[in-house]
Amino acid sequence: MRMATCSRLLFVGAVISAAACKDSTTVIAPDSQIRQSVSEHTISVSNSAELTAALSPENAGSRIVLQAGTYDIDHPLIVPDGVTLEGEGAMLFDAAGLPTGFGNGVHTTLRMTASVPGDMLALGNRVTIRRLEIVDLTGRSGQVVAVSSRAPGDQVAATILESEIVNANAGFYGVSVQTRNLNSGNNPPPDVGAAISAEVRRSLIRSSAGGRGVFAFNFAPLGKVAVTLTGNVLGGLTANGGVSLPEAVHDSEVRIESHGNLYRNEGGNPCAVPDVGWNLTGGSGPPSAVSVAETSRNALRIHSVGDRIERFTTAVQATGSRRFFGAPLAGESTDNTLKLELIDATLSTPSCGGAQFVRDFDMKGAFARVGLAPGNGNTLYAVIRGVMGSGPRFNLYADAGGVSAPLPSQLQGIGNRLEIAGGPEAFSRTNGQIAPAPGAEFFTRDGY
Repeated sequence: MRMATCSRLLFVGAVISAAACKDSTTVIAPDSQIRQSVSEHTISVSNSAELTAALSPENAGSRIVLQAGTYDIDHPLIVPDGVTLEGEGAMLFDAAGLPTGFGNGVHTTLRMTASVPGDMLALGNRVTIRRLEIVDLTGRSGQVVAVSSRAPGDQVAATILESEIVNANAGFYGVSVQTRNLNSGNNPPPDVGAAISAEVRRSLIRSSAGGRGVFAFNFAPLGKVAVTLTGNVLGGLTANGGVSLPEAVHDSEVRIESHGNLYRNEGGNPCAVPDVGWNLTGGSGPPSAVSVAETSRNALRIHSVGDRIERFTTAVQATGSRRFFGAPLAGESTDNTLKLELIDATLSTPSCGGAQFVRDFDMKGAFARVGLAPGNGNTLYAVIRGVMGSGPRFNLYADAGGVSAPLPSQLQGIGNRLEIAGGPEAFSRTNGQIAPAPGAEFFTRDGY
């Protein structure tokens, strides 16, 4: 291991001219607005053993530079607070400025080689990872990169820049951001009041094996999660303001800013298995059979500008709340909110031969399984403007609904509502190829 000591804190902002590669892919320099902090200590590593040693808590605040090459990892890694973990190599970008990976160029790869459970790379507070290819092992159980709470009241903020993440496992995510309840009702308790944030910029998450892109959830009461996504190519996005599992979660919030991203299903046949691009929920009862009280007053807020959602059988599935189990096992989901602003987006769902499960939009104020009432006072507010859809699809809109239809009137609850800003005429004028459009009863004729 080689260590160099800097005499003072330096801030480096580089602007390099773009150059064309043989395959017409473009190498673009780091964003000139990104300022890289070079700490008092820079540690250069060249193999896996040196990397493991460098990631000790005593090196908190250091800049760790991983020389180009492949680092075989046989256990989950924890990046200490304040560390910048930086590889060598240059991300490639297409003509639209979206990342395509490192290609065959010299770069740094972290490769999981052991089927051990846990998050492959867990990021501490004020951690930045940059110019890394991170490849998980097929068949392993765990997230690839995790930004998670560690205790009640914890604060963790992390940044991922110009990196390529390969998620090889169905049911797991390339980037997971969450407040946690690790012990399922046992001590220690959930991480109540934790505040977790992550920024992902100009990065690529590959998930061709059925894995997912980004996960943003609260599993702890009074939790706060914030995610900023800019100029990335991702798999699906799954976000929930608060999920009761197993303790009741209340008064938690997730906020997402998504600008200029491509959300893409990389599976071979997009019609083989129904899949959701954006799976968005204000608050949810437990999705598995555990005993829990009411899920209440949670919120998800997402502001999207210029995003594309492609090759999913449902582009946007959005609900104010969800209830999967009834009393006495699980209480109602009440007063949960999803606020969705979808501006200048493109939704491209496959036709799948006219299959009825294909939808650009599946939007409900509240959702419940067959025979259940969802609860009361749950709301999905939506601003939809400048959106281009896929043409005729089996879009579903409801104040309270199930999987494929509105709930019967006696099960709809009180005050559950889908509200879309504006009126039908303005919606038709400012959006295109959304068919069917929402019914007139869902419009507020004003804005938010």
